Amino acid sequence: MSPNLRRYLPFMIGAFVLLILLPTLFKKSSTKTASAATQSTQTLTALNLVDRSEERYQAAHGRYTAHLTDLLLESRGLAQDLTDGLGIDLDVSSDGQSYYALVESPVLSLLRARHGRTIVAENCVIVKKESGVGCPTAPPAGG
Repeated sequence: MSPNLRRYLPFMIGAFVLLILLPTLFKKSSTKTASAATQSTQTLTALNLVDRSEERYQAAHGRYTAHLTDLLLESRGLAQDLTDGLGIDLDVSSDGQSYYALVESPVLSLLRARHGRTIVAENCVIVKKESGVGCPTAPPAGG
């Protein structure tokens, strides 16, 4: 090793530590997790989007669909909700005239079932009790 390199080696190691290691040590974690109230609202919004999309699909095809991909064509906002971490489960009766939709988030679980154009069941379970998380108090208009 040349004498010049030995002389500058401590400075190179110091620069390496300053440029590489220190920023990673002092970097603040930037989680983009939505608040519980926001997740609760997104869950309710997603359920309403699924419901409206199912109604539009039923009006166009004469039956409800159990395929979420069919509903994505009916509602652009639904795709965003799926990327936000919501779970959506659909099931349709064999004649296609009834369906249920279960929409879940880390804080809330909502279920809605329809037979024809009538809401026959609605259920809400608060999964994580936090400020701003609550079940809807009245069924949506048109139910």
